[in-house]
Amino acid sequence: MKDWFLSLTQRERTMVQVAASVVVIFVFYLFVVQPVSTNYKKNKKNVAEATQTLEWMHAAAREVKQLRGGRLLPEQPQGKQFILSMVDSSVRKAGLAGVMKRVQPEGDSGVRVWFEDAAFDELIKWLATIESKHGLLVNEINIEKTESTGLVNVRVFLDS
Repeated sequence: MKDWFLSLTQRERTMVQVAASVVVIFVFYLFVVQPVSTNYKKNKKNVAEATQTLEWMHAAAREVKQLRGGRLLPEQPQGKQFILSMVDSSVRKAGLAGVMKRVQPEGDSGVRVWFEDAAFDELIKWLATIESKHGLLVNEINIEKTESTGLVNVRVFLDS
């Protein structure tokens, strides 16, 4: 190939060099620049869509907080005595009064409750009721299984 190239006239060599340069630039564009550009545009579009989704999720989270706040929190005075009496009455309604061992107020809007040998299913139903009807949320929970099937020891911190 070198002999062939050297056998060409100076003008032909220049033309072959220019043509080879154009081919190298075209191949570089085709296999490097164009894929990078396409991926950049695709990624830019994905980032824009993800940002839009994130903004929607933040708006939906604010709306959920507003709805939960309006639906869940009772229109009754909040305070230690109200929360303690509400927890006590809801535990009795759920049939867990016999296994509730201790109730302790925490701050102005929280309460810690201890249960021993409580039926797990009944306890979970009670927690769902406490949240949906009374606006107390489980902030911390520690569940330990017992030797009896279906029974657990629980420490739970509820907060409004």
